[in-house]
Amino acid sequence: MNRNPIRILALLLLVLGVASCSVYKYVPEGHYLLGKVEVTAEDKTVTDLSKYRNLSYQMPNLKWFGLFRFPLRLYSFTGTRAGEAPVIYDPLLSEATCVDMKRSLMNAGYLNADVTYSTRNRRKPKTTVSFSLQPGKLFIVDTIRITVQDSQIEQIIKDNSKQSHLVPGMNLDASILNDERNRIVELVHKYGYYRFNRDFISFVADTVHGSEKVGLNMIVSAESVDDDGTVHPHRQYTVSSVDYYLSDKNGNMPSVETSARIDTCESFRLIYSGNESRPALRPKIIDIHSFLRGGMKYNSDSISRTYMSLSRLGILKFSNISFEDVPGQDNRLKANVMMTSLPKHSISFEVEGTNTAGDLGAAASMSFTDRNLFRGSEQLTIKLRGAYESITNLPGYSGDTYIEYGLEANLDFPEFLVPFMTQDLQRRSQATSRFSLKINAQRRPEFKKTIFSTGWSYMWGDTWQKSHQLDVLDLNYLVVPWISDHFRSEYLDQITSARSILKYNYEDLLITKLGYTFYYSSSRINSVDPFRYSVRVGLETSGNMLSLLSEPLGLEKNDNNQYKVFGVAFAQYVKHDFSFTANWRLDRTNNLVAHIEWGVAVPYGNSTSLPFEKRYFSGGANSVRGWAVRELGPGTYHGNDKVIDYIKQSGDIKLGASVEYRSKLFWKINGAAFVDAGNIWTIRDYEEQPGGVFGFNTFYKQIAASYGLGLRFDFGILVLRLDGGMKAYNPSGTTPYKRLPLVHPSINRDFAFHLAVGYPF
Repeated sequence: MNRNPIRILALLLLVLGVASCSVYKYVPEGHYLLGKVEVTAEDKTVTDLSKYRNLSYQMPNLKWFGLFRFPLRLYSFTGTRAGEAPVIYDPLLSEATCVDMKRSLMNAGYLNADVTYSTRNRRKPKTTVSFSLQPGKLFIVDTIRITVQDSQIEQIIKDNSKQSHLVPGMNLDASILNDERNRIVELVHKYGYYRFNRDFISFVADTVHGSEKVGLNMIVSAESVDDDGTVHPHRQYTVSSVDYYLSDKNGNMPSVETSARIDTCESFRLIYSGNESRPALRPKIIDIHSFLRGGMKYNSDSISRTYMSLSRLGILKFSNISFEDVPGQDNRLKANVMMTSLPKHSISFEVEGTNTAGDLGAAASMSFTDRNLFRGSEQLTIKLRGAYESITNLPGYSGDTYIEYGLEANLDFPEFLVPFMTQDLQRRSQATSRFSLKINAQRRPEFKKTIFSTGWSYMWGDTWQKSHQLDVLDLNYLVVPWISDHFRSEYLDQITSARSILKYNYEDLLITKLGYTFYYSSSRINSVDPFRYSVRVGLETSGNMLSLLSEPLGLEKNDNNQYKVFGVAFAQYVKHDFSFTANWRLDRTNNLVAHIEWGVAVPYGNSTSLPFEKRYFSGGANSVRGWAVRELGPGTYHGNDKVIDYIKQSGDIKLGASVEYRSKLFWKINGAAFVDAGNIWTIRDYEEQPGGVFGFNTFYKQIAASYGLGLRFDFGILVLRLDGGMKAYNPSGTTPYKRLPLVHPSINRDFAFHLAVGYPF
């Protein structure tokens, strides 16, 4: 007996049971379930009502996608912690909320504000609480006066007055005053005033009866003032010495009083375990990553930059910087930098499931990492990977498996490895240099391919917001040592076109890439900002230098009129990529994320087609999710030959856009509803890809669309993602029914399931 219908029926009965269960089952007699929290304002100048709603001490039960209170119904159905207990309305918490909302309004400049609340109860034991904001007049700063008792700090403030947050006409907003207070504290800390803090800055607001205009006076006090009026200015501090403490391999910090060893350098001391003959980190590396120097004035910028620079050393788990007074020396500080190290070696394993165009398989990898290869926090990573897939529907071939194995080695140096570069320039560059070597072998029933790669690149960024990567040289040598006789006679020998993408991608090839990538993020990844975004821009090219040298070096040409280097043709192209992602935080459990991307790659000169590894594809877990990977496009092209269509279903141009609504469900499980759109196209009209060429008057008709639902299992360090997508518009559909599956859906034809790690964007 087939059990699938029984399981489906049982699941449907469970869902119906949960949905039908009363949400008031566990609401005590005489109490109310909190159904909704509303906030209204009598004055239109109060616009951000969500800010005030978030001040409520009680929020209704969680709604999935803002619509369904499934966790509450699950709790009512089971009576266990599997769901979410009902939120019982408490009038005392509403009164406390009114106090906080009033305080917030007053801080925003509504000094005469008031807040009241009311409830609306229906027949069911459920209530809506509504808070009414009555702001009154908005007080405006008319004049600004700054009183500074310390003449040196007064000059510092004047020299940096253009950055002030205080301007006539501003609202009397406490958050603006607080920002100005923080700005001045950070400013004077850059000039050596170690003990200056927020308590030395105060504000006095003079209001006139019957007027909403305010005279604001900011007072910056001296360190102290005697009874006779003598002013004692704030003291500037000098860092007399810097000590770096490096923990041993067990994380234990050395102590100068015991058996620690000390290496005295020009501008600091390095203190490490007495059980070690030499420090785990070379002093030169610490010097490059330190902005603290003995004899310098105390400077908060130097502290921040040192923290950020030390965080780039892979051997360090974390660092901490503290200061202490030097006994008997006024205005002198001793800096102590505690550096806790990680284990030098580590081994990790990864296992993953794969699904390539419906062919299921598995992959496993093992990585070995040495975090301190030459005692300079150089990180060597060696990764061994193997993959296996079972291939179906390949008649005429001797095998039915795909096997891939590879070896990859990366060596990262936490510095800019450039000849004649001084340590000061190294310190300011904050760069990482990477050298890589990779070997990847692929074995399919149709062919065998081996890729040898070596790379040299630099990565740097002045803040966490910006990062740059420059690929100085990325060499890829693609070798196809064997092609099956059946595949050659069935496909390759039949091709006469010089522009054939099939023949081009089954020949040996040399790719010499030079590229640059820029990344910008408005906020940190785990930020709770209401809006954040990120931008990635990339540009790469290949073969230009070899093309310029082809004639002077007398390079030979092959039968396709391509120049060869050591008997192998080289690729020549230019490629540009762009992506933009925006995230709106709607409330504590819901986010709206939008993503747009495009890419354009143009082969020229020595190439009539792009290498397969550089071509774009569409469909899959990170693209238009109504299609499996590499099953969409280019244009209206419809693949029907599984043996070679993974190459044919690739292109030179890519457009993509997605909107995803993400909602907290329960425990570590989040849900998503999404809509995707996009496709790929070719620059040239290739015979093997009919309907695939890009046209300005046709491309918009060929943009595919899909929709779907997904689950995300967020375990912190790992996000496991399950997505199910349905086609909505299929540009390759041969009939109206197939072209518009939104109206005529078919699960077998139009559904794609995706298992992936991480978010799609």
